[in-house]
Amino acid sequence: MRYDLSNDFDLKSARTRFDTLAQRGAIIELTEKKQRTLRQNGYLHICLAQLALHTGNTLDYVKRYYFKARCNPELFIRLKTDSITGERVKILRSSSDLTKEEISLAIDRFRTFALQEAGIYIPSADEKEYLRQVEMEVERAKQYL
Repeated sequence: MRYDLSNDFDLKSARTRFDTLAQRGAIIELTEKKQRTLRQNGYLHICLAQLALHTGNTLDYVKRYYFKARCNPELFIRLKTDSITGERVKILRSSSDLTKEEISLAIDRFRTFALQEAGIYIPSADEKEYLRQVEMEVERAKQYL
């Protein structure tokens, strides 16, 4: 369960839940979530979709290969030891694990890559009219992404 501790109701609920688990002697994990905003998430999707449309690649391919592995390997690529073979394998971290700052950096790198490597301009987050046009284009081609 997630609680926003800046909200009095959530803070009280979190304390109640914690006290209940403490009385049971439960094993718990307590972590701080620093998530990107929904606006960033929507903007990222538009950026990825625009490159996918112009290159003919799937949205998943653009996200995994160009956005994560090519433009932002230090943010996304992790090494893990396979539990069966014992080999070290590369895995891709989820973009939902990134902070607001990390996702902003990742998007900036992706926009630069799209322009320099593919000659495709991806609008900045404040280019509202251009983004609306891209959104409509993406919506029309949704079935192909």
